[in-house]
Amino acid sequence: MSQRERDRLAVLREVDDGLISAKHGADKLRLSARQFRRLRRAWEVRGDAALVHGLRGRRSNRAKPAELHGWALDRARDPLFHDFGPTLLAEHLSRDATAPGTVQAATLRLWLIADGLWKPKRKRARHRKARPRRAAFGELIQWDSSEHAWFEDRGPYCTLIQMHDDATNRLLMARFIPRDDGVSNRQIAIDYLRRWGRPVAFYTDKASHFGQWTRPVSAIPLQEREIQRTESIIRRALDALDVALIQAHSPQAKGRIERDFGTSQDRLVKELRVAGVCGIEEANRFLEEVYIAYWNERFAVEPTEPRDAHRRLSKRVDLERLFAETWTRTVARDFTIRFKSRRLQVSKSQARGIRPGHKLTVERRLDGSLRYRFNNRYLELEAVTAVSTERASQRRPAKPAASPPAAPKPRHAPPRPGPDHPWRKNGKLLAKPALIARLRSTPAASRLAPSSPSAAGEP
Repeated sequence: MSQRERDRLAVLREVDDGLISAKHGADKLRLSARQFRRLRRAWEVRGDAALVHGLRGRRSNRAKPAELHGWALDRARDPLFHDFGPTLLAEHLSRDATAPGTVQAATLRLWLIADGLWKPKRKRARHRKARPRRAAFGELIQWDSSEHAWFEDRGPYCTLIQMHDDATNRLLMARFIPRDDGVSNRQIAIDYLRRWGRPVAFYTDKASHFGQWTRPVSAIPLQEREIQRTESIIRRALDALDVALIQAHSPQAKGRIERDFGTSQDRLVKELRVAGVCGIEEANRFLEEVYIAYWNERFAVEPTEPRDAHRRLSKRVDLERLFAETWTRTVARDFTIRFKSRRLQVSKSQARGIRPGHKLTVERRLDGSLRYRFNNRYLELEAVTAVSTERASQRRPAKPAASPPAAPKPRHAPPRPGPDHPWRKNGKLLAKPALIARLRSTPAASRLAPSSPSAAGEP
């Protein structure tokens, strides 16, 4: 019996013993007089069992079938789903064609807890200052990367780059790369701009390929130096496209995409395991064909303003040129430039408008090809033949062969100080005992100093 039922039994016994009236007993139990009489008659006929609720111990009319309960727990014990949470496991069970029924995540959670397959976690209250989402799609794109064992022990340790829209939480671009470097981030930026257009702003961290804020080296104390921003290829290209690049000062500032990565490190790892994906190329196909659509259907929200803030990318824009690595070289008197230990000749047919002292720009694009540009005109430069290199080597005198290092000269110990030497006082040396012992152990220690009478020829 429950505590409430035991309290009712005590009041009924007091009324039966004549200690209190029936009206007083009904008031104590907060029942009407009619309901109290009905409860008292049932107790007199059936005894204490009349106070127990009639549905106790009976199966609920809305209970799930026992077959579904056993099947769900068997699937939860499968090694493939050993670390799945109730929510993700319920989604997978709902997609299983062999399921004997459907089960909600809340019900499955209670089943797993009762069977010891899941331990509830208490969430600690954390204080956060809410930042409202941007109003429209395309106003702010959060761009970040995460190094993780995405394939567990089935594949290489790699990095996932994701781009999320701040207003809708839509996953717009995702890609696995071997390492987080500037080349990979420039390539995904080009692919994003071609697919979606120019957003208003990108929101990133302070990785080196986005540009850093540094304090120059000087004698001024560190805190008093003026902070300077280092330029990067990505920032230079986005400035040319009129796209702002905002860099967060801390991971908490871009907390939305950090929490999205927390979800991906749980769900995506298990989805890749279920799909049997083990390599980067296969995983990128899985992202494009399955995971991005799944994420947007599951986690996307409606924006405040139903408009697209992306701007059209002009057809005249050459993204490969904007995101290329560049160097500046000066045209010599013989219309050549030097680059990477090579001399490159500007032919007479392409030298229109070019004079010695002018600047040429060398571009190395993402595909590894080199382009040479004067203003907005590209040139075809030819490498100078090896004959000129041989002539230059003939003009330079040959360097003599390096001679072997000379043997070190022997070091001789200084002579022993005489009796009247300034270092002596009362017949004792005023030097360190260790130095005296070292000097006395050398052959030269037996010679007298020139200042002594014996060394000067006195008797």
